[in-house]
Amino acid sequence: MRLLRICVPSTIICQYLSLICASANERLRTSLHTSGRQYPAVLPDLKDLRVEKGLTLDQLSQQTKIPVSTLGSYESDDYKEIPHRNIFDLAKFYGVSADYLLGMAENRQLDNISISNLHLSDAALSLLKDRKLNTLLLSELITHEQFRKLMLDFEIYVDGLADMQVKSLNLAVETGRKILLKRHNPDEYNLQLNVLKASHLELNEYFSIVIDDDMHTIIRDIRYAHKGDIDSAPSKTVTEYFEDIIEKAENFVGTSKQKLAYIFSQFLKIKPTEKNIDDMADILGQSEILEPDAKKRRNSARQKRKKN
Repeated sequence: MRLLRICVPSTIICQYLSLICASANERLRTSLHTSGRQYPAVLPDLKDLRVEKGLTLDQLSQQTKIPVSTLGSYESDDYKEIPHRNIFDLAKFYGVSADYLLGMAENRQLDNISISNLHLSDAALSLLKDRKLNTLLLSELITHEQFRKLMLDFEIYVDGLADMQVKSLNLAVETGRKILLKRHNPDEYNLQLNVLKASHLELNEYFSIVIDDDMHTIIRDIRYAHKGDIDSAPSKTVTEYFEDIIEKAENFVGTSKQKLAYIFSQFLKIKPTEKNIDDMADILGQSEILEPDAKKRRNSARQKRKKN
């Protein structure tokens, strides 16, 4: 780690690092605990549903016969309980299920689809039912625009739909190679001979590359979409994160206590305004760890006040 030019006691540094490590461990523990499990359902944003319809609150009120103030309260941060009648009216109007509005289902409409129509095996249904898979991630996988191509390539390979064509192509290449060898007897570095050799297609190897490319595109896009999620691994190590904050603190214009206040503001996610930094620096100035003589000065000040 870089040498610190800020007067920060080693005890503070150690405590700071331990807090970061504890936070990182808690994130990892949470991630492991929820891996392969369903995330809790979240109440849908009623404002998003309204905006999707292109309606104002007044227009929605006119069509649902629910007062504007009531609809506004449903969309506010302090979410209020919704009467059953209004739930059913809003669900019918938005074309979603009542369970979806209540946060009890993640699907807007397809909550009553017959399992038999999915054509899944008992083993697959058991796996999904037991929540042994991260089904939310599975949903993102199969709804990706590239997933149909992946399944198409997979089907072609599994069912051997391209086997005969590949064999015919390889037979033509091999015939050409034999004719070339018989007529010209070229050495191993002959250009035409090596072109024919490179043209020979290994079926398994070819489809492994094709399917891998399909899957890589999907996984890369999903990974990028989840970049920065709370359950995703941080992009920086604890050391790199700490060094970055220290470097910013060194460039911060102020006293050593203000620089230290800036460090804590970054760790605690407090906006480093001038007032916040000054207030925090004043509090840090009362620390007996940072200011060993602070207690003596306070006692001295009390004694002077008593004498006066």
